[in-house]
Amino acid sequence: MSQAVKVTRSVRELLDRLAGNVDVMATRQTKISRHKAKQRRNGKKFLNRYVLGAEDGIFNLKEIMKYNNDNIFLGVSDIEDLICSEIIRSRVDANQSTVQRDTTVLANRDTWKQWAELRFQDWMFTQDSSSSGFIVEPDTNNFIKFSVNSNSTEVRVFGDMRFADEIIAQIEKKFSVVTSYIEWIYSSDGNSVNVPLNRDRLPIKEMYPFLGDESLESYYDRYMESSANILLLIGPPGTGKTTFIRGLLAHRSCSAIVTYDAGILEKDGFFARFIEDDAEVMVLEDSDAFLKSRSDGNTMMHRFLNVGDGLVTTKGKKMIFSTNLPSIRDIDSALIRPGRCFDIVTFEPLAVDQAQTLAKALGVELPVRPRGKEMQKYSIAEVFNEQTEQMNKSIQTRKVGFI
Repeated sequence: MSQAVKVTRSVRELLDRLAGNVDVMATRQTKISRHKAKQRRNGKKFLNRYVLGAEDGIFNLKEIMKYNNDNIFLGVSDIEDLICSEIIRSRVDANQSTVQRDTTVLANRDTWKQWAELRFQDWMFTQDSSSSGFIVEPDTNNFIKFSVNSNSTEVRVFGDMRFADEIIAQIEKKFSVVTSYIEWIYSSDGNSVNVPLNRDRLPIKEMYPFLGDESLESYYDRYMESSANILLLIGPPGTGKTTFIRGLLAHRSCSAIVTYDAGILEKDGFFARFIEDDAEVMVLEDSDAFLKSRSDGNTMMHRFLNVGDGLVTTKGKKMIFSTNLPSIRDIDSALIRPGRCFDIVTFEPLAVDQAQTLAKALGVELPVRPRGKEMQKYSIAEVFNEQTEQMNKSIQTRKVGFI
C-alpha cells in the first residue's frame, strides 16, 4: 500500500481533509446559529443543541466544523450530501469535468466490502454508516459512493468519463447487475422494502403445459404490449403462479410493486404512488377477498373500478391478481370483461406425464408415489423440492417464489 495515501474509516477525518480545501472567504457565507439548551428543565439535563442554517448560500464546511468542535450533529444523509458537494466543488475549482455513472449489483455487505477494500486498497476508503460510504481516489478526487441493502449494492461513480466508465465496467464484470426490483408493501400504511429480483431461479416452459406451443417469452411480450392491463392467475398453492410472475419481470427487465394486503387498493394514495413509480407492474397476491363480486359486499372492488383502474390504464401499467379461488364464477364479472382483462390463466397440479416432462427438463427423477397413488398429480413445488442426489448443484438451488 502506498505510504502517501492514508486509509481511514472516520467520517470526522474525511471531513477534516475536505475542510482543508474549502475557501473560508466564500462569496456567500453560511449563517451558523448556536442554541444552548437550558442545563436543567424540570429537573432533567439536556445536551447542547446546534442548528446549522444556510441562508442564500452554500455550506461552509470549515465554519460548521469550527462551531461544532468534536461533535457533528448531522444525519447520515446530510453527511453524504455534504461530502459529495465538497468533493465535486474541489473538482470544479480544479477545472475538472465530472460525470456520473451508476449501477446496482447483487452483492451483500460482506461481499462488497471484501472486494472493494482489496480493489481500492490504495485509496481513501470511508464508511459513514454500517451500510454506506465513499471511496476517493487520491490526487484526482474521482470518487465512488456506495450503499448496501440486504443483498444488493447501489454504486454511484463520480469523476472524469474514462474513470467512471472503467469503474462501472469492473463492478458489473465482478457482480450480477440488478435490472428488476420487487417493492414489497407489507402494511396497509404503505410501508415497503425493495428486494432485487434474483435471475438465477427462473421458470421454464415445461412448468406450464397450458402454454401449448407458445413460449413463455412470447406470452409475456403479448401481455405487456397489449392494451388490456389485467392478468388473472387462478390456482392452488404450489402450482407456479408466483414463479410465472417472476419470469415475466425478469424477461421484460421491469420492476413490480407486490402486496398481500388487498385493503391498500382502497387508498387513492397507493394508485398515485404506483402510476408515478418506476414499477411497471402491480401484483396482488392471495387476492381472494378483493376479487369477489360487489354483490357480496365487496367495497374494495367498487373503489378499484371507479378510481384505480382508470388511473392505471392511462399510464399503461399492468396489474396481476393471483388467487386460490377455484373458479372464475366467484370473481366479479366487471374485472374480467374483454378489453380490461388480458387473460385468465388456470394453474393446476401436473398430471404424471406432465410432471415427468418437467423432471426430465430439470435433469431429475420424479418422486415415487406410494402404491395406490401412482396416478396422483404433482405440484410444481413437489417436483422441485424432492430432487435426487444425482442433480447438479445449480438445479439443487432452484426454488419456487419471488425471492
